[in-house]
Amino acid sequence: MEPIIRIYLDTETTGLDPAVNEVIEVAVVREEVPYPYTGPGTVTETRCWKVAPQHIETASPEALKVNGYTPEAWAGAVPFGDIAEELVGLLKGGTLIGHNPKFDTGFVTAELKRAGVEPKISHRTIDTTTVAFMAWGLDGKLKLSLDSLRDHLGLSREGAHTALKDALDCREVFYRALAARNTPPDYSREDD
Repeated sequence: MEPIIRIYLDTETTGLDPAVNEVIEVAVVREEVPYPYTGPGTVTETRCWKVAPQHIETASPEALKVNGYTPEAWAGAVPFGDIAEELVGLLKGGTLIGHNPKFDTGFVTAELKRAGVEPKISHRTIDTTTVAFMAWGLDGKLKLSLDSLRDHLGLSREGAHTALKDALDCREVFYRALAARNTPPDYSREDD
């Protein structure tokens, strides 16, 4: 059987509205997964770009604080249009996986349209929020933010809210959740 492609996507943005706010960092991790498709495959490409905002005046100060934006840290950032064609190529030919991928694809689509590039993004998506809920959240106690899942899984928060760290941690959450779904839950202990 042919291997399949999984594509992990994460963006950092200047706010929550793709009509007004912008992508300021985007990461894509492509992975080739051999049959039986249940475990991690081989990462074949990892790309991350800092993107120069064109309208920083519309940015949410809270969003900039979360993702660590400063003019100095983004000094070498490129315009989104400079990466648009390559990004579209990286987002084709596989299943896109993200932590709330609708948010990321909404922003990428808006940016591609502004850059005059047809937004061809995989229509097959998997939301790791849902996968994590199915693996660990059925009791309603576990918060499903990526930071909460990092804590639950013992993953470091160092570098959190950068696109590449979040894309790689999304991959980790995905595979650990798949493994957990194949392990019966332990109801012998009480969680507070």
